[in-house]
Formats: sequence, structure tokens, C-alpha cells
Amino acid sequence: MSGGELIRRCLVAAAGVVLAALVPQVVPWRLCDGPACLIVGIIAVPALVFGVALLAWAIMAVGRIRPAWPVALGGPLVFFALVSTVADLPNTVVFFVVAAASYAYAALVTADALPRAWQVALAAPVVVLFVWGVVPRLLPAS
Repeated sequence: MSGGELIRRCLVAAAGVVLAALVPQVVPWRLCDGPACLIVGIIAVPALVFGVALLAWAIMAVGRIRPAWPVALGGPLVFFALVSTVADLPNTVVFFVVAAASYAYAALVTADALPRAWQVALAAPVVVLFVWGVVPRLLPAS
């Protein structure tokens, strides 16, 4: 895989998630109000994330990203690692920038052009951020 192909892979992955994430933005979501929405949120948010990842996978497959499934699985992990630790999402533009950067990074890490050592070295900070952001929420407060 050449450098141009690697750049195209990252750009198609970023564009794919932006297009996929636009779908929930244009659909009018008004399911409920108040505390009863907690149950809806527990079900709807994971379903929405899965749906966006599935749609991004389909867009990347059409854009000839081979294989596209590691990017579709890794992109949300990178996104949640960034959002839970360092990135604040004050508005929609920042959301789309972080989502596009997450999928582009996942496309870079999962590319066959990189040696396995580079893939591990690039994935390690994401794993650390993910653990740093998730584990404290799972442990009981002392």
C-alpha cells in the first residue's frame, strides 16, 4: 500500500463516518421527555452507535476500504476513548471533527501497510485513554 493509498484510506474513513453520523442529525429525534427517557437512552444510544458504525462500514466498503470492518469496530473505540478523557463536545462541529479524526486514526492503525510494531505503538495510547476514561467509572467510589 502506497502513501497515497494510505491517505485515501484515512480520508474515506473520515468521510464515511461524517456521512453516517449525519443521518441521526437530520432525523427528528423526539422520543420522550423527563426521567422516563433513561430507559430509552440505555437502549437507543447503543443502537444508534451500532447503526452509525454499520452505516460507516457500508460507506467505507463502497469507497473500497479493504478490510473495512476493523475500521468500523475501531473507530467508535477511538471516539469514546477521546470523548471520555480529553475531548469535550460543546457543539456539533466538534463532534464531527472528533468522529472523523477517530475513524481516520482507526483506518491508519488497521492499515496493512504499517508493520505490526507500528500498529501496536499507535493503538497503545488509545487503549490507555480508553482504560483511563472507563475504569474509574466502573470502580466503586471510596
